[in-house]
Parts: sequence; structure tokens; C-alpha cells
Amino acid sequence: MLRQIVAGEEPVDGAYYSAAGVSAELQPRPERPIPIWIGSWGSKAGLRRVARLADGWLASGYNTTPVEFGLARSRLEFELQRQGKSPAEFGNGLATMWLWITEDRGEAESILADRLGPAVKREPEYLQPRVCVGSPEHCADLLRRYAEAGLERVFLWPLGDEVHQLELVAEKVMPTLRG
Repeated sequence: MLRQIVAGEEPVDGAYYSAAGVSAELQPRPERPIPIWIGSWGSKAGLRRVARLADGWLASGYNTTPVEFGLARSRLEFELQRQGKSPAEFGNGLATMWLWITEDRGEAESILADRLGPAVKREPEYLQPRVCVGSPEHCADLLRRYAEAGLERVFLWPLGDEVHQLELVAEKVMPTLRG
């Protein structure tokens, strides 16, 4: 339906929604097709949906590990081939990659236990190996392992002090990932 709306076509109403008049409201029209990416934590049904309907896949950083991402990516490649799509031309990314760079281990533990854990309803022990909360080395190692599993891009989400946190990534994490 989204592709119809963007193309200026009137979509057909579904069983649970009405999209009447939506296409007329979308102005200006895009000059070229807009890629549609769908998020999935990696379930079989979710990956089938991504392969069938999307132009790219967004995994959830705090709900996966590099190993789990790699396994889900392999399942997605199988589903893409079943849909007649080229896995090599199908982008992927990791969203909700929470970020807090600190050399202070106690501060990192506090961020996980007091801020992030309650917000996403996950235990700190679950989150720690999945997110960039901790030292620059922890973040670089995690991102490197995701890249080895086939990750193409990551969307970092600072947990506060956004400009400073992104500067720390640029200064202390990115140089170790290059080369």
C-alpha cells in the first residue's frame, strides 16, 4: 500500500484500515521510488515479510548479537532468493544501537541498569553484549563483529549528551575500525 501511495495511486482499503484520500495528500511526489526498509528482530515470519515487501532490512541492535544477526541474515538471504531478489542488492542496517561511551565501568553499568534497562525492559546482563555502552574498545569490538557478520550500516542512538557521544565515536571508535 505504501508504494501505491507514494506513486500517487489510490490504495485499496484493508480489513482494519482505510487509506481513502491519502494519495492526494502526499505532495510533492518523490521524483524516484523511495526505498522501503522493514524492521524485524529476525523471526522467520518477520524475515519472510522483509523479503517479500521491502528493499532493505533493519535489525534491532538491542535485540540481537553479531552471531544472531549473521544467522538471521543467512535466513533472509534464503527468503530473498525464494522471492527472486538478489541478496547482494538488498541492504541491511542495525537500528536502536544504543550508545554511551565511557571509560568508567561503573558509569556504564549504571547507564545499563538505571537508564536503558528500564526503558527497554531488558536486564543489564542481556543488554551489555548487544549495545555500545562502555569503553571505546567495547564499542569498536562489537561493531567489528557485526561488520564481520555482514552488517552494512548502523544507526547509533546516544543515550544523552548526543554531540559529545558522537564526537567520542568519531575520535575513539571509528579510527580503530578503519584499516
